[in-house]
Amino acid sequence: MDKLPFRQVHLDFHTSECMPGVGSEFSEENFREALLDGHINSITLFSKCHHGWSYHPTKVNEMHPNLTINLLNRQLKVCEELGVRAQIYISAGIDERKAVKYPQFRSIVRGSENTLLGSHFHGLCLNNDEYLAMLNAEVAEVMELFSGRFDGVFLDICWPRPCVCPSCIDSMLKLGLNPENEADVEKHIRIVYHKYTKQINETVARYDKNMPVFYNCGNIPRNDRSIVYANTQHLELESLPTGGWGYDHFPLSAAYSRVLGREFTGMTGKFHKSWGEFGGYKHPNALIYETALSMANGAKCCIGDQLHPLGKFEKATYRLIGEAYAQVEKKEKWCRDVTAVADVAVYSTYTDATRDTCPDVGANRILLEGKYLYNIIDGQCDFSDYQMIIFPDQVVFDEALTAKTEHYLKRGGKVLLSGKSGITADGNFFTDFGVKYIGRSSMDASYLIPAYDMKPNGMAPYLMYERGHLIEAAENVEILGYMQDSYFNRSLRRFCSHGNTPNNPESRLPGVILSGNIGYIAWNIFEEYGKNGAYHQKRVVCDLIDHMLGDRKTLSTNLPSNGIVTLMEQKEQNRSIVHLLYAVTKKRGDTEVIEDAVAITDTQVSIRLPQKPYRVYLAPEEKDISYTYEKGRLSFTVDTFKLHGMVVIEKAE
Repeated sequence: MDKLPFRQVHLDFHTSECMPGVGSEFSEENFREALLDGHINSITLFSKCHHGWSYHPTKVNEMHPNLTINLLNRQLKVCEELGVRAQIYISAGIDERKAVKYPQFRSIVRGSENTLLGSHFHGLCLNNDEYLAMLNAEVAEVMELFSGRFDGVFLDICWPRPCVCPSCIDSMLKLGLNPENEADVEKHIRIVYHKYTKQINETVARYDKNMPVFYNCGNIPRNDRSIVYANTQHLELESLPTGGWGYDHFPLSAAYSRVLGREFTGMTGKFHKSWGEFGGYKHPNALIYETALSMANGAKCCIGDQLHPLGKFEKATYRLIGEAYAQVEKKEKWCRDVTAVADVAVYSTYTDATRDTCPDVGANRILLEGKYLYNIIDGQCDFSDYQMIIFPDQVVFDEALTAKTEHYLKRGGKVLLSGKSGITADGNFFTDFGVKYIGRSSMDASYLIPAYDMKPNGMAPYLMYERGHLIEAAENVEILGYMQDSYFNRSLRRFCSHGNTPNNPESRLPGVILSGNIGYIAWNIFEEYGKNGAYHQKRVVCDLIDHMLGDRKTLSTNLPSNGIVTLMEQKEQNRSIVHLLYAVTKKRGDTEVIEDAVAITDTQVSIRLPQKPYRVYLAPEEKDISYTYEKGRLSFTVDTFKLHGMVVIEKAE
């Protein structure tokens, strides 16, 4: 059963001691009005901010010097009155007051600026036992002072930096790690994370073993579930599209979070850009789209705001939030307790260093634009839940992954490999499917020649911007595309024209193959698409997926490439919900924005369904739409929608 509310606000209140009259204009009436105007049923309120000040009387920290009221207590009273869930925020990795007062607490990162110069916050070392004791005391005080009045602890800036302060050097040496070795420093980060989250969780549990604790790291890692499961109950996916994350980031993060068995929220912001922006406002259509994107991906919604130091809530902000949340409130009935339907899984290649550039990024983008139903998975997932698994570009197969994948193939599963994925430590593919891996091509640029009429430009040499991979294919292997080398690599005295060397028509090597239930593309195609976004790169992947899935593909639609489609199931209600989203994003300066709500007309959807549905209707209007059901497929057309449309399929009366 769901526990998280759908309409949350994360209320930042990072307030410097330089600001006068802190909280002097706070009023219960103004706060109450903001919550009601915003249709808000959950809010995160501050105990301690990045500047290090508390917003209530404290024995273990210092209350803001220019605050004369118990702000947090008064805010909680309003929440109690309205039945609004409250979560309490404590800044963990940043505390500017302590950074100045206790210089030994500051983290030291090799090659970075570690002085107190600059108008910015300075990180603290979460491995410093003295600071960690203070942080635990602050958490304990919140649990004591406000017991029974809030429903979650939110700690921020929780991912340790690659610190080489005296505490970390001493800790690493005791553990047999080398502080001068980058890999050992990275290993130590995880040790520190588990040490301090364990302590905080134990502190909270002493007062309330059922209290949710969330550690915000700005990202959900996809290569270590122990990091994720330090969060005791739920996840919050920080993903402000205009703040550098982009509009593709949340669907990617959600696609992985869905397999972890935890409720999660999608956290965006009302800002034009990002956190800490006073006076910045999104267009209402952007916020309507972003909250709909959260629901469409199985998440609850959270919108970030920054309260003015005087403590007065801006009417314009909560009208803006209210425009989005009024729609969420009408739709949430069909978004509770959902499970995503997924034909395809992408085996994650995430590392901390490549989280924004790894092949997951390109794979996510192709599957979004290609309108596939998918999840992102790791090695702990059950492969049998999916019709196809994509191992993008660089998944090295060990014995365990080899055995698991071979078992999956024997049971009829489909596998798509690319680049060096599927290669074992001995340099060969994990299984014999008639293809031998030779190595990386020496040619800087090569060309894809499809062996079929690839839309929209047909059979032609298509430039691939990175080096390919050389393979040998047996005669019984179906070749769907060829690799064609360029004449030569560009060099000081040997180049042709402005960019890449032209293709050599006499070159012909296997480039895209299909052998039984295994497909292979001889380029780092997902990394390439994430980096270059050439249409033919996406097209060849989509064509191969469609060829392999055949009529087993669950959903097809004519929604344009900017659109997103998901299919969710509410099993208790025995119904499915199709989410259709469409927005036009534009880059203005360095910010990706949405303004227009374009009407999308005549959207056709076809879904593989084992039995004829009882009813098909639009939500939240509950307006029936006509449909056909033939040969196990349900088909219908949505006449028009803007930003977000929902179609509910009731499977039985």
